[in-house]
Amino acid sequence: MTCKNLIGTYMCICSPGYTRKPGGEGCMDLNECSVKPGICKNGRCENTVGSYRCRCDQGFIPSPTQTECIDNREGVCFTEVLTTLCQMTSTNRIPVTKSECCCDGGRGWGTNCELCPLPGTTQYKKMCPLGPGYTTDGRDIDECRVMGNLCRNGQCINTLGSYSCICNPGYAIDITSTLCVDVDECIQAPKPCNFICKNTEGGYLCSCPRGYILQEDRKSCRDLDECSTKQHNCQFLCVNTIGGFTCKCPPGFTQHHTACIDNNECATDPNLCGSNGVCQNTPGSFNCDCQRGFSLDPSGQTCEDMDECDGSHRCQHGCQNLVGGYRCSCPQGYLQHYQWNQCVDENECLNSQICGGASCHNTLGSFRCLCPTGFNYEQTAGGCTDINECSTSQNPCKFGCSNTDGGYLCGCPPGYFRAGQGHCVTGLGFTSVGQGGEMEDNSLSPEACYECKINGYPKKGRKRRNRIFSLQLTETEAVSLASVDIEDTLQFHLNISDLSNRDHILDFTPALTTLSDHVRYSIDYGNEEGYFKVSQREGVTYLHLSKKKGLAPGAYDLQISSMPLYRKKELAELEDQHDKDYLTGQLGDILKMRVQIILH
Repeated sequence: MTCKNLIGTYMCICSPGYTRKPGGEGCMDLNECSVKPGICKNGRCENTVGSYRCRCDQGFIPSPTQTECIDNREGVCFTEVLTTLCQMTSTNRIPVTKSECCCDGGRGWGTNCELCPLPGTTQYKKMCPLGPGYTTDGRDIDECRVMGNLCRNGQCINTLGSYSCICNPGYAIDITSTLCVDVDECIQAPKPCNFICKNTEGGYLCSCPRGYILQEDRKSCRDLDECSTKQHNCQFLCVNTIGGFTCKCPPGFTQHHTACIDNNECATDPNLCGSNGVCQNTPGSFNCDCQRGFSLDPSGQTCEDMDECDGSHRCQHGCQNLVGGYRCSCPQGYLQHYQWNQCVDENECLNSQICGGASCHNTLGSFRCLCPTGFNYEQTAGGCTDINECSTSQNPCKFGCSNTDGGYLCGCPPGYFRAGQGHCVTGLGFTSVGQGGEMEDNSLSPEACYECKINGYPKKGRKRRNRIFSLQLTETEAVSLASVDIEDTLQFHLNISDLSNRDHILDFTPALTTLSDHVRYSIDYGNEEGYFKVSQREGVTYLHLSKKKGLAPGAYDLQISSMPLYRKKELAELEDQHDKDYLTGQLGDILKMRVQIILH
C-alpha cells in the first residue's frame, strides 16, 4: 500500500488484490471470486490474500498464473464445416487439443463439433494470444501432425509457428503452399521426349509413332524391324523399311496387298508340257506329268520317249523299243499277248491235227502227244501204236504172257485159272475143268473166258470184249489163259466125310512177277467160327479146314481177298524206276472172291 498526498489531505492507494477499507484508511484483501463474474471459467475460483487461483475442471489445466483454466481436452480436428456439421472427410482422426486445432486453421473440433472462433475475433485472440501456429499456452503447434492433409504428394516439415512442404519429384507447391500438385513436364522447354510425350501423375511417358520403338534412354526412338520381330502380316516375304515394312512375293505369285496369289501357269499356256505331258499346277510353279512310256527331259518341261529296253523291262527273250512303249520278243512256243506286253504260252493243241490220233497236252512253250497206257506215240505214223509188253526185257508175267491191244494177259500154270488180273486159282472143285468130260450138276462150270482186259483196266471209252488171244510162252510147258468169273459166287460141293485138314480146298498164286512174295490172301468174312484157315507155303496160298470138330453139313459163305505188301517207300522206288503208270498194271487188281462151300 502506498500513500498519496492530496491538497489538504492524503489517500491510500492499495496494491492489486486489495481494496481500501471503508474508512478509507488502510487496505484490505479483495475477494476477486465474488466481484469478478465469469472468473475461472471451466473451473471454480478460490480467493487468496491479495489474489485468487482457479481450480480447473477435468480436462482443463490452470494457466501459469493459475488465474484461468486452459482447455486440455483432445479430440479430432475438422478443416471443413458445413453450416454446423463437421465433415468427417476433412479430418485425419489424430486427437489434438482444441487450441492446436483452432489456432492452426481448424474449423471444428471434438465429437460434438465445437466450432472454432473466426480469426480476428476477441474469442480467437483469447484462444490464440500469440496468433496462428501457437497454442493458448504459447507452445508451437506441429501442423504436420494436426493437419493431416498437408503437403500431399510431398513431405511436411514443421517450423516454429508454421510449416513448409518439400514436394516429390514431378510435383510442385501450389499457390496455397499446402499441397504438391503434378507438374506437366510435356509443356516444359526443352521437351523431355523426342517424339510423343504423355504427362502422368508425378511424371511423364515418352512414346514413338508406328514403326518405331523407344531406345534404352526411354526418350528417343529408333526404327522397328517388323520383319525380324515377326510383327507383320506378309504371307511370304517381308522387307523392312524406315518406320514400316513392305511385303513381296516369290516367283510364281502375284502381289495383292499383303497376300500372294498363285499364278496358274497351266491355264496361261495349255501347251506348256507338250503333247505327251499333262500340266499340274503347284503353288508358285507347275509340274509336268508324262504319259506312260515318256519321261521328262533335263529341263523338266518336255516329255520325251523313254527307252524301256534300256531299263528294267520284264522281257525275257529280247526287247523292242516303241514310241511311248516297248514290245517283247517271244521265243518259239510263245505268243505276244494281245493286251499286255508279255509273252504268253501258245496252245498248240488248238490245232486238232498236231498229234494225229493221239491226245494233245499243252505245256509251257511246247506240247506233248499222249497215248493211253500200253501205247507209244509214233511221230512218223502220227498216232499211237501198241506196246508189246511181253517182248520187253522185264516180262511182267510170272508164268506166261499174251500181248493185247494196249495191254497184256498173264497166264497161269496148268490146272490154274485166271482170277481177275494177276491171280491164279485152283482147288478141289476145279479137277474136271479142261478134261473134256461131262461134269456133275454141282461142279464148277467148265466155261472159261479169255478177257481182253488191258492191265486189268479197260481203256476209257472201250468196252470189255471176250475173245481168244494167242499166248506167247516163256517156258516150254503149257500155260492156261482160262479164267473164272469172280464177279459171281463160286460154289463147291464137297463130301464132309472125305475132307481132311490137309486137303487144299482152294490154291492161290500170283500171276504177276511184281506180286511174288509181296501179296497176302486172307478171309475177309464168313469164318467167324474159325472152321477154315489160309496158309502159305513155297509161294502158294491155300484154303483148308482148320478144325472138323463142330463142323456140320451145310453152306459156308466166305470172301477171300488179296492185299499187296509193298510199303510206301518201296512203291515210290518202283515208280522212280519206271514211268508213273507202271504200278497201275504191275500190281494188278485186288482180288475179292466170294466162295460158297456146300458140305454134304
